[in-house]
Amino acid sequence: MLLSLMIRLMLNSVVIILSYGIILLIKELFKNHLTWKAQYRIWYYLLLVLIFPFLPSSMIHAGLRLLSLSGGSVSPVRVMTPTFSNDAGISSFIQDFSISVSRSPIFHLPAFLPYIWGLGIGTVSILNLISDIKIRRIRQASLPLQNRKIRELFDCCLSEMNIKKKISLYSSAYLSSPVAAGLVKPVIILPIHMLSEFTEEEIRFILLHELTHIKHRDLLNRFLALMQALYWYHPVVWIGLSEMRKDQEVYCDLSVLSMLEENSYLDYGKTLIRFAENMARRLSFVSQIAGSEKEIRRRIRCIASYRKETTWKQWKSRFLLTATSLVLLAFIPVMSVNASSGSFYPFYPEHMKQLDLDTCFYGFEGSFILYGVNSHQYYIYNQKAGTTRISPDSTYKIYSALCALDQGVITPDSSYIKWDGSAFPFEAWNQDQNLNTAMSRSVNWYFKALDEKSGISALKGYTRRLEYGNQDLSGGIGSYWLESSLKISPVEQVELLTRLCQGTLPFQPDHIKAVKDSLYISDSQGVSLYGKTGTGNINGKDVNGWFIGFAQSQDETYVFSTNIQSDQSANGRTAAAITLDILESQNIYRQ
Repeated sequence: MLLSLMIRLMLNSVVIILSYGIILLIKELFKNHLTWKAQYRIWYYLLLVLIFPFLPSSMIHAGLRLLSLSGGSVSPVRVMTPTFSNDAGISSFIQDFSISVSRSPIFHLPAFLPYIWGLGIGTVSILNLISDIKIRRIRQASLPLQNRKIRELFDCCLSEMNIKKKISLYSSAYLSSPVAAGLVKPVIILPIHMLSEFTEEEIRFILLHELTHIKHRDLLNRFLALMQALYWYHPVVWIGLSEMRKDQEVYCDLSVLSMLEENSYLDYGKTLIRFAENMARRLSFVSQIAGSEKEIRRRIRCIASYRKETTWKQWKSRFLLTATSLVLLAFIPVMSVNASSGSFYPFYPEHMKQLDLDTCFYGFEGSFILYGVNSHQYYIYNQKAGTTRISPDSTYKIYSALCALDQGVITPDSSYIKWDGSAFPFEAWNQDQNLNTAMSRSVNWYFKALDEKSGISALKGYTRRLEYGNQDLSGGIGSYWLESSLKISPVEQVELLTRLCQGTLPFQPDHIKAVKDSLYISDSQGVSLYGKTGTGNINGKDVNGWFIGFAQSQDETYVFSTNIQSDQSANGRTAAAITLDILESQNIYRQ
């Protein structure tokens, strides 16, 4: 679980950089059209990107489903079936051959990395806690402000800003700059020396500034500190949150100016400069009127150029912020960890029933997808696994054959390829083949020969036209579909096979018929069964098992896709046994 989170965080690091760049680009392109409020609020998108890896996958998928327009119904269906009841006789009519491939992990996460991450979080959290303790002690040592005039001025500021919430006003000898602290019970603490050194007007400016922070709920700095702790290793996070705080201060300044008369703008700026000169230290988890010299200069420039925003600019800014936010939010799933690797397929059917098939999949992780072509009804077991893209293994041979037929490499009447004499571990492979024998025996060398004659460029074109999974053939001819680069989800397998049954794939009807005929397995009680197994064997262990196909009768065609995952015993033969058990229990196909 922790290693999985670490991988998500590392992948999300790229998304953070892209998001930061996008935000800066938007701010630059629309700086003359966005209000300062909008320029500050757009940073919320970065915060959303930061928390995205910590969201449960179920929550992410639920949110995406709510965004979909399907409104499909989901109802559970209990299916009790004996496990592997068809396993004994399946070898008589379904063959499954596979060759082991050697694979080393492309990315190995060091086991000690989570501990380093945790150590960094702990260190930053301790520093934040120390700063928090300091402000708590200052707050505890502070006394309620007794100056009658200042309290009356404070009450006037509360009334002017229409703040009903109870906010306490304190004074302290341990501060050089006023602070606002506390989220549930906010307080404002004024340096005691300020009462004698600053005029009532200047104190009014200070109170308005701190009250504006409270009204804007800017005291959520603990959340920003938490993000900095979780991403202590990422400089862009620190830079981005720092820029967010700066925009927060400018927005606060200009919000105060919007309540003042124009002739008071200069006085407010002078007050800001005075506090900058007297500032001695900064504290976390608080909001302060002062800041660094560079930040103060920026704020003074904004104050000097401030003009009250017109209603037109406010509406224009709202529209631009809403539009850009929707675009950015739409890209979160695309840029997120799951989508960045293309590992999940978005799937929101209109009619769907959940199946309870735990007894059938005992000992395996996997999924089962069933679709009634005429009824348009989906039956699904384990939707998350069913939308996860994995290697197609030999199930891809269906589309390798279609591409070869379309390219003229073979024809429906002439699909013979002579065996070159190379020795293979299965006797059924060590002979000449045609499309029907090669498909039923899952002869790797036959389909590799088809791919070589079709050419990688043509194959890439076909995978794009078919929208086959992630369309990644970078693994190379003869390898890309064998636990390599090409990935497809069980749901996508069903969608493509449905198009094959309906004859809507971008191929000639006789080519589709030839491939469909090569998938034929048997007939039983008026139902014809077609299917293709696939097994992923890595370093001698069966880790990925497929059985996809369709059961066709006069009344209905059911398209199915079964996938199982295991450390060493998941193969196409077992997937076929599970599938036949389910089809029999649903009265779709009986042997």
